[in-house]
Amino acid sequence: MLHKVVHFNLNKICFVQNIYQTCCYCTAFNVNNDVIQFFQQNLGLPENEVRRIVKKYPSFQNDSYSSLSDNLSLLTRFGVSKDDIIKKIQVLTLHSITIKNYAMLLEEGGFIKNKIDSKTLLRFKFISKKSIQSLKNENLIHKHVDVGHNILSFINFPTELYPACCDESLSWNQVQKNIFKLYIGWKIKMNIENLKYAQAIYHRLFNKSYRLMDRSIDILLNEFNFTEEKIRRHSYLIHSDPDNTRAILDNFKNLCGTDAKSILSKHPKIILTPWNTIGQIRKHFEDFGIPESSLAKAPEIYTLGSNTIYERLSKLKETPELASFINNPQVARLIYYYTKVNSRLKYLQSKNCVSLNLLVTNNYSFNRFNCNGNDKGKTNDIMIYLTKELGEDKNELRSLLERHPYWQYISLLTIRKSFEFLKKNNFTKDQLCHCSQILLYPVHKIKDALISTEKMKNVSYLRNVSGSIKSEYLLPLVLYNLEKDYHFSGDGVWNTNEKINKIPLSDSPKATFDDTEELDHDPSNKLL
Repeated sequence: MLHKVVHFNLNKICFVQNIYQTCCYCTAFNVNNDVIQFFQQNLGLPENEVRRIVKKYPSFQNDSYSSLSDNLSLLTRFGVSKDDIIKKIQVLTLHSITIKNYAMLLEEGGFIKNKIDSKTLLRFKFISKKSIQSLKNENLIHKHVDVGHNILSFINFPTELYPACCDESLSWNQVQKNIFKLYIGWKIKMNIENLKYAQAIYHRLFNKSYRLMDRSIDILLNEFNFTEEKIRRHSYLIHSDPDNTRAILDNFKNLCGTDAKSILSKHPKIILTPWNTIGQIRKHFEDFGIPESSLAKAPEIYTLGSNTIYERLSKLKETPELASFINNPQVARLIYYYTKVNSRLKYLQSKNCVSLNLLVTNNYSFNRFNCNGNDKGKTNDIMIYLTKELGEDKNELRSLLERHPYWQYISLLTIRKSFEFLKKNNFTKDQLCHCSQILLYPVHKIKDALISTEKMKNVSYLRNVSGSIKSEYLLPLVLYNLEKDYHFSGDGVWNTNEKINKIPLSDSPKATFDDTEELDHDPSNKLL
């Protein structure tokens, strides 16, 4: 019996394994066309060989034609032949900046040029741990080369400060680190303690080409007028790519609607962002109708990935409460702090007081608001939205809305939906502005009031030749009908499940308003 159970389970495992292998096989053979095209055009590999390579190294699936092409150009620039690349094809999966730093570091560290190949680049970390003597014995470095002096010869370092002869029992990596400490202490006066602290946070500082590092620091000192102290405080900038920094300056004279150098000086982390990513981010905001100047409220947005930005913009547009802020000058803060925004949104929805400021504010301010037990919205969001949509003076609009006792408690989403509904029904901006309090009411109540208003009797003198109430009188009459059952207290803005009326209707005197009553005056098309 036990034998049968074991046999059954083994067969089951084999069956699952076969399914898994089949799935992997199918997945691997669904190769990105960009990858196939690159290998065929640049390395002359047949399609079946490309599929085999991608199956063996799945990370190729994430690469594009342009990224693979850039890596191939870099490798050939450093003297790596195409035949050598094909032998160690996985070298193309390295990041272009990694390839550049590794190859240049090996050159600076005394490696013989024709020994800097695909295999050496892939085994960089392992090789760098070998002693100088071992590397010389393997003919990777010439016997007469002093590795420390050779590194310093690539930069403008004073010869009188050169260290004593290199101890060849030390690893190549250790010698390179010792020279790094010497160089960085001379270039920006960074002491050992500060360097240890920086290296603990930014582990790649020691794997940076000295030529690239020297150029980066010079750009920071001369182009951005950074002080040495500022570079020490932002030590990650030592690892920035000077070619990328130069490309940012050449391609973007302005960022966030102001001078690019000024923005990069105030937010130096942007310097680490690939220049083409900055272009993609700008394009995403442009496609969503958000002006570049809006990014001034959160320039750090340029430190995020372009795909992340696109996903967050899409989610913002799909979320009704957040879509209301799409034209807000501070919309970039919603994108940058999206994780925080998303975690707070549901809670603020339950309190009916979603506001941009509360969504992105710091925890202290948010907790203070929460402890106050207040459920007022931030009226500035409403005013920004309405002034843009209606094109009216902000103070005049506010004075009209302030006549309603509960206007501060109405969500921007309700106002936006009502505005869009009325606009769709051909009410002009001027009419909506002069009767702006109607925007505080939910759409379903406005719909009902529009129907009941058109059915009003004894207002024939307000109708046009077709029998409809003239548009200039319609909204004031709708507003009248919305509030008459609430004794003009303003309580008509609430949905029944949102608020308890300030004065319960059962406890208040019941007044009767008959729609057949003859009006003794023409209703004003403006709110009094």
